[in-house]
Amino acid sequence: MRGFAALAVIAVHVSMNYTRIPEVNLLALTNVFIYIVAHFAVPVFIFISGWVLAARYTGEFSIREFYHRRAKTILIPYLFFTALYLLVNVEGTIGFAGVPSLERVTEALLLGTGAYHLWFFALIIQLYLLYPLIVRGYDLFDRFGAVLYLLFSLLFLQVLWNAGAHLMGAYVGPEWYTVLIRLFPSHLFYFVLGIHVARYTDRSRSVLRSLSPAWVLAAAGGAALALGGIWVAAVVLSGSLAGTSLAVFCIYRFLEPFYYVPVIAALVLAAWWLEGGSRRLSEVSRSFGDHSYGIYLIHPLGIAAAATLWFSLTGLSWADWLTYPVIFVVAVAVSYAVVRALSGVPYAGWVLGEGRVRRVLRP
Repeated sequence: MRGFAALAVIAVHVSMNYTRIPEVNLLALTNVFIYIVAHFAVPVFIFISGWVLAARYTGEFSIREFYHRRAKTILIPYLFFTALYLLVNVEGTIGFAGVPSLERVTEALLLGTGAYHLWFFALIIQLYLLYPLIVRGYDLFDRFGAVLYLLFSLLFLQVLWNAGAHLMGAYVGPEWYTVLIRLFPSHLFYFVLGIHVARYTDRSRSVLRSLSPAWVLAAAGGAALALGGIWVAAVVLSGSLAGTSLAVFCIYRFLEPFYYVPVIAALVLAAWWLEGGSRRLSEVSRSFGDHSYGIYLIHPLGIAAAATLWFSLTGLSWADWLTYPVIFVVAVAVSYAVVRALSGVPYAGWVLGEGRVRRVLRP
């Protein structure tokens, strides 16, 4: 599942260059659609994080040991790659960004703005810090038999929070959206859903196995068409790739959980299918998933370097159809190869988070 999410992240960060296409055309709208439907990646990562933590830390556990482990596995990569991406520009093509100011460094550390993908760390750090309180709150509702009430309440509050973030960004200032969408309520439902699945693994497995895979895929596909269609329609109506008001996407925020939850279910089914299928395919998929944390960290370098080389060799740009699949495939292959090679280098695992995968996911 982490491997699927990593592929989706790379798809998002390749397709987001639709903003560099000078006009609204079929290529731009296609990449707008891909950009939106691949956004299930972060909710899936958050869901898995809640699932893994709840599976590992049950009952009474050492808070000190918990924070010590989380600090080692998240802070070192975050600090290293924030410093790296402050110096290396990966927006479109690769290049030296210059020496950042103290204000820029502070903003990057607090909001995860060192590069376009590091905002995830600002979010997951909050969830890690709050995990002992969140899991105790979940257990309290569980003792009273009110877990479903908790989940539906969190879903409702999360939707209101994210829609409000769009409204604040549209009418008060975009900096409000930047901050609010990085705060833990924006993804808390997916985190607690992961905790719930860990607590009731057998029941969740039975429920999912009782569902028709065709219906799960239909639900995910239909929701993808709806969400992607909203963005495409907004771009077409506004006549601009960057001129659409943030307020328009409040509708998207109301609908997105009804896409992400079926996608999570579909990915679980896909993971089961891979485990039961070809051994070679299963091993490759698992290996990619095992290295997904490192892939997430370095893939912007792969995208930017591949784009720079591609443009210089072919004369093409982000306005050409062939650019997107080529950059995607190269970024996936290079990111995986580099992370796998570095995983054998002493101490490189601390920077790439490889130790975290082995210790937490496999038991």
